[in-house]
Parts: sequence; structure tokens; C-alpha cells
Amino acid sequence: MPFTQPQTSIFADYEILVNGSSLPGSAQLHITGLTVDEQVNLPTLFTLNFRSLDVQEGEVLWLDNSLFSIGNTVEVKLGYRENLATLIVGEITAIEPEFTIDRLPKVMIRGYDRSHRLHRGRHTQTFVQLKDSEIAAQIAQQVGLSAQVEDSGVVHDYILQANQTHMDFLQERARKINYEVMVEDRNLVFRPTSNQDSEILTLTFSDDLLQFYPCMSSTSQVNEVKVQGWNPKEKQAIIGRAATGDEGSKMGGETSGAALSQNAFGTAVKTLSNHPMITQAEADQLAQARFQQLNLELITGEGICRGRTDLRAGKVVQIDGVGRRFSGQYYVTSVLHRYRNSQYQTKFTVRRNAQ
Repeated sequence: MPFTQPQTSIFADYEILVNGSSLPGSAQLHITGLTVDEQVNLPTLFTLNFRSLDVQEGEVLWLDNSLFSIGNTVEVKLGYRENLATLIVGEITAIEPEFTIDRLPKVMIRGYDRSHRLHRGRHTQTFVQLKDSEIAAQIAQQVGLSAQVEDSGVVHDYILQANQTHMDFLQERARKINYEVMVEDRNLVFRPTSNQDSEILTLTFSDDLLQFYPCMSSTSQVNEVKVQGWNPKEKQAIIGRAATGDEGSKMGGETSGAALSQNAFGTAVKTLSNHPMITQAEADQLAQARFQQLNLELITGEGICRGRTDLRAGKVVQIDGVGRRFSGQYYVTSVLHRYRNSQYQTKFTVRRNAQ
């Protein structure tokens, strides 16, 4: 999909801070573009692109400057004129120069928010009689982050982190209970998938929404999820179920993906039997999580709008002007903020569980 420039007389602006100090004016002059790429359950990425040649002196710039050392803290602010908002506070993890015989040298500075630290190293440890939210809080403490967690409810007898990175392990736990994992500055966030929240902004096609490509598909929709487990103490099977009516919020829609597919094609059941669990509460929680995740795949879409710093991954937006079937609330799964030549656009992907 092309990344077009909006027709607008409003000039975008930015501010870059390195280790808490604004980027020197000489460096600002050589910036050709920047991006901030946010995705639910993945580290947020930033890139800074520079022209890397002093034409008068014939020297390569910025490549060896201590300003851009691995590990330095970078804060990226973006917006319009005096109205700038912080999109990321991250750390430099890569310096990528580009040397070609027919073009001037360039350099790209790349880094991530502090969640990249959760991908460093593999760990083996056990957690006994703890909720997933309590496990997330413990891991946050281990890596020097504050914990911003929401109670996950179910206490697990025994959970093993088996030679996994902290992020892989937390994402595995989050998927089982339909939670999100992310890092905001120095806070590890572990919370329910927020598609049931109220919308934070409205995008209207032909106004601030420039392109939108939605797709409604019943392929992954079922009207029931069944989870099968075994209680070794009681020597009894454990069955967890979630079905039409357990979708939670329909995000302003009338008919959920489960109901839509059942009305069109009849009943369909998805059975999960490869997830170890020993309590009814665990089985019920997994069935509910998987059912809601499948429903949220009913409508997927991607689009481009004029630059919006308030459009963030993990939030809910209202999209209007795209017909009755596709207008409504959407859960934002990824956002790419891009600045270039004083123009700012935001590319995004979304999901919705009902029409």
C-alpha cells in the first residue's frame, strides 16, 4: 500500500532528546526523516535517518559521534508546531550507515522501548500459587521496571518458565487469558486486551482518514470454544467452554462474528486439548480468552490518516464514513508514525468483533 503525502498546509514538527537533552541544531539540520512503529505485544521501534556528509569538510558525520552510542536514551516527540507529544522513550540498539558510490552517505539510528530488555537472555524459573498478573509484576521487578498490572483473577498451582525470554514467557501467559503485554517508558503493562474500552478519537474518511482497507471474513469464526484438561488429583476430565454470548463488548456493533457465522453456516466448535491445566478456572479462562480472540478477527483493516499522536496501539478508535457495515469502533493493533519533509502521517491496523 503506498504511503502518500496528505494535502495540508499544516506543517508537522518534532523534537528529539538524547539522554534528556535536545538534539543539537546541527544534527537537526541533517535529519531526513523519522518513524515510530508501535505494535501490540511487540517492542516499539524508532528510527532516525540522517544525511551523513559535511559537504564543506568532506567528512562523514554522526557515525562516530558519542551522541548516538548504543544504550543512550532517546525520546521522540512529534506533532504540529507547539503541540508535540512524546511517542516513545527508548534506547539506541543499532547504528546503520549506508555507503554507496553514487550517493551521499546516510546513517540510520535505530532503537526500541525498554521492553527490548525482556528479550535478552533465556530464563528458567517456577512460580507457585500465583496469578499471571502477580507473575508479571515479579518479572518487572527482576528487570528493573515498575509494574502496571490488572488482576488476572485465577491462581495457578504451578507455572514453569522453561528456557524462555521474559517477553516470550509473558506473551505466552497473556495469550492464555486475552491480555496485552507492553512497556510504557519504565512501566511494564499487563492488562486485558482493551477492545472493550471507549474510543479515544474518531477518524472520518475523506477528512482525516485518507485510506482504509477493511476485510470482513468468517473463516476463523466459531460459535463455541471447548478446552479439555485433566485433574490428576481427582482423576477427572476438565471441560471449559465459551460460546456465543461470551464475546464481551460488541464494540458498538449488533452481530458478533460468532453469531454471524452461526447464522450463515451453522454451528462450529473449536477444541483445545494441548494446553496443560488442572483446574476448572484455568479451563474456563482459556476458553473465554480464545473465543474472544477469534471473534476479534471478524473484521481486520489497515489505513492511513493525517498524523495523529493520539492514535496508539492498544486503543479503540471510531471510524466513520465507510458505510454502515464497516463504520464503528475498532481496536488498534499497530501504528506507524512517519515524519518526512515536514509532513506527518500515521499508518495503522485495526480489528473488530462485530458488525
